[in-house]
Amino acid sequence: MTNTNKSQPQSKTSEVYGEESDAVHKRLRELMFLHETSQVLTATLDLDSVLRSLLSQVRDYFQVDAASVALLDEKTGELVFRVAVGKAAKDVMGLRLPLGQGIAGWVVQTGKPALVPAANSDERFYSGVDEDTDFHTQTMLAVPIEVEGRTIGVIEAINPAAGSFDEDAQRSLFSVTDLAAAAIRNADLYERALRAERRYESLFNGGSDPILVLNLEGEVVDLNQKAIEMLNLSRAQVIGAYLCHLFDISQEMCRTRIQQVRKGQSLSLEMRIQRNEGVRILEAHMARVGYDGQGAIQWIGHDISEQVELERMRDDLTHMVIHDLRNPLGSIMNSLQLIRVAFVELDQTLPVLKLLDIACRSGEKLHRLIDSLLDLRRLEAGETKLNETSLSPAQLIQEAVEQIEPLALNRGQSIAVKVDPDLPRVFVDGDLLRRVLTNLLDNAVKFSMGKGDIRVSAKWMEEDVLFTVSDSGPGISPEYHQHIFDRFSRLEKADGIKGTGLGLAFCKLAVEAHGGRIWVESDLGQDSHFKFTLPLEAGGAE
Repeated sequence: MTNTNKSQPQSKTSEVYGEESDAVHKRLRELMFLHETSQVLTATLDLDSVLRSLLSQVRDYFQVDAASVALLDEKTGELVFRVAVGKAAKDVMGLRLPLGQGIAGWVVQTGKPALVPAANSDERFYSGVDEDTDFHTQTMLAVPIEVEGRTIGVIEAINPAAGSFDEDAQRSLFSVTDLAAAAIRNADLYERALRAERRYESLFNGGSDPILVLNLEGEVVDLNQKAIEMLNLSRAQVIGAYLCHLFDISQEMCRTRIQQVRKGQSLSLEMRIQRNEGVRILEAHMARVGYDGQGAIQWIGHDISEQVELERMRDDLTHMVIHDLRNPLGSIMNSLQLIRVAFVELDQTLPVLKLLDIACRSGEKLHRLIDSLLDLRRLEAGETKLNETSLSPAQLIQEAVEQIEPLALNRGQSIAVKVDPDLPRVFVDGDLLRRVLTNLLDNAVKFSMGKGDIRVSAKWMEEDVLFTVSDSGPGISPEYHQHIFDRFSRLEKADGIKGTGLGLAFCKLAVEAHGGRIWVESDLGQDSHFKFTLPLEAGGAE
């Protein structure tokens, strides 16, 4: 009896110790599972890899048939099953549910966990997957994933081997979701950083301007494709090169600019680079930036060669227009002053009528130049309305010759006119065409050598009338035959004669506005023949 009474307390103690030992063992196993899960989740920053590793851990630990992770699509408001493992995994992945639909949707919407012992009897259960596959959901545990107080998804574990989930399972899955939330947040930040880096690389390499990245000593550490094309060097040749050696800039100035940028200043300066087609001018912007965790200098160049050339052309044009306006205006003023002297001092020796002729001719020249400037823009824009009337080609030529002949006579030149008899009339804007002929005759007088002759003619050519103005000047090289009709191009000869470069451009636009064409036939050392055609008056050919 005594021995029996002593053995009973020992048996109870063993049971207690056994239960405590099981609890400790279970807790240790749980801690080991969470430790291994945390290790797995920190092994990569790729979100899909993170979620796949997570679910593999969940499936093995809880001994379930299937597990899945669904994340909230903030753009559509839908719940998207991102990763699934186990039975019917392929059918689950990519499934979209409206927020609130199914047990997973309810968990995300409410932010509460759901333990469902019998899924088919739960009104929240979505049976679509079960109906489309051989899988049968019986028991489910769904726990929300929260990041910064927001529910962003849910983890589901389905059909445990034990038949049910106990309180420890719920606690463990909650711990898993905490780890998952941190891993998802890190993966999201990493993905955003990658997207930002890809955008930068896209802008860097696909930019229309050359970009160089320099270290703080001024050596190139990176460059984009546009910079390679600009420098006409290989990438290997540029990497490590000193900025000052790549451009036409003094070493002292280059070092000074680099030092200024190192101190935080942002600079803009012009830099020149020699290319096969000539010198290119770049407007360079330099600023200190961060690059690969270190301080660097970003150099961005913008090619302004055409802009600089345009500025030069504009300055030249301004100078030429002022020069061309000043000459006839000066003649008018000088003539008027001499006429005034003749009347005030009753000086009979001054040729008043001749002075008046000079003033009138200068005024007409000034008027033509101003009209050309105004009409050129309107003709280019197609805004000029032609005031067309029926005119005789001989009449047009005669009126133009009368304006230019005094200038030719002063230079000892003569103007010969030849018009085919019975030439049909043309239907044109008389004012524009007179100015075309006047401009051509004025050029012929200016560029004819010494006392050379100027010839102007008109003849019938098929369905057009062909006008020709010829001079005895030094000729024009064939490669410039088209260029001289461009706006602001100039005929510059050995004697330094210059013009605004607008006269021939105006002639081209005015002739083309009438449906005709204009060209030049010449060569160096030979006479120049400027020719243009005008269509006949309707019915003129008959």
